[in-house]
Amino acid sequence: MLSTLHWLLLQLPPELAHNLGILALKIYQLLLRLKGKNIPPRGNLRPPFLSSFSIKEMGNRIGLAAGFDKDAEAFLGLSMMGFGFIEVGTVTPLPQEGNPKPRLWRVPSGGLINQMGFNNCGVTQFKKNLKKNRPYCSIPILANIGKNKDTPNDKALDDYDILFKELSTEVDGFVVNLSSPNTEGLRALQTVSFLEKLELIAPKKPIWIKLAPDLETQFLTELFIKIKNSHVFSGCVLTNTSKAIALNDYGKTEGGYSGEKLFQRSLQCVRLCREMFQSEKTIIAVGGIHSLLQAQQMRDAGADLIEVYTGFVYHGPQLIKDLQAGLPIIRD
Repeated sequence: MLSTLHWLLLQLPPELAHNLGILALKIYQLLLRLKGKNIPPRGNLRPPFLSSFSIKEMGNRIGLAAGFDKDAEAFLGLSMMGFGFIEVGTVTPLPQEGNPKPRLWRVPSGGLINQMGFNNCGVTQFKKNLKKNRPYCSIPILANIGKNKDTPNDKALDDYDILFKELSTEVDGFVVNLSSPNTEGLRALQTVSFLEKLELIAPKKPIWIKLAPDLETQFLTELFIKIKNSHVFSGCVLTNTSKAIALNDYGKTEGGYSGEKLFQRSLQCVRLCREMFQSEKTIIAVGGIHSLLQAQQMRDAGADLIEVYTGFVYHGPQLIKDLQAGLPIIRD
């Protein structure tokens, strides 16, 4: 049944398909809660992380990247598909509609170009959505956070401060999004000086910094060194979508590309990051992972955890089963 539903969704325009998929997941998790049999009792759930992070907390190494469950509405249903952890968001302090439609396109070679622009319900409703289903979800939930479109960069720290304070009691960790190409000026915050400011407001939670694949090696290296030496940051999420591929390969002057063409660049970033981190910090690899072989290559390059998004869109739950079989329950 899932494979048939997945095939039907791929016949529809991408954003409509996404919205219908979220609706189906919300109905599914409502039925789960009513039935009760498939949901672990509250007493059997491990408490949220405090100030430390251990990969052993994950059921497996496979996570769902941000952008799929933007409003934290469907993570309970998604958790039943075999993910070891899920990123929800990106969420901003105030609700925003995002960029005008159309803003999401399927492209050849198993890719997507999105120009969504952090469309989300805002942190107040986002927090309510988390509270509704978080008690029933047995896997770690990370909040991907970003600044509002209308917030100037010199006030961006205030937005992140609001999000940290509002969500610290509801999630197991944070991914700070400084790298989406769809919020004007956001990528300019990928600097050592801004990371130093983030350290001053960060809660005692695991925090990863999500970086762009289009950064030059020199700037990536500087950021990796800063994150490695930080007592606040847990590591990096590598990488976000590529504005360069969207432009050079598809002629899109706006938006970012995700899909298999991104894989080699994301792999390079992971390998460079591990060289900088050595045995310290945690790397979450995302970008063009459509198969077990690619996931294994990311692991060989130094990634601790793997996230999928576009691969999940194209291949559905079967991809998660394949990755689970090849990247089994964590024991090391």
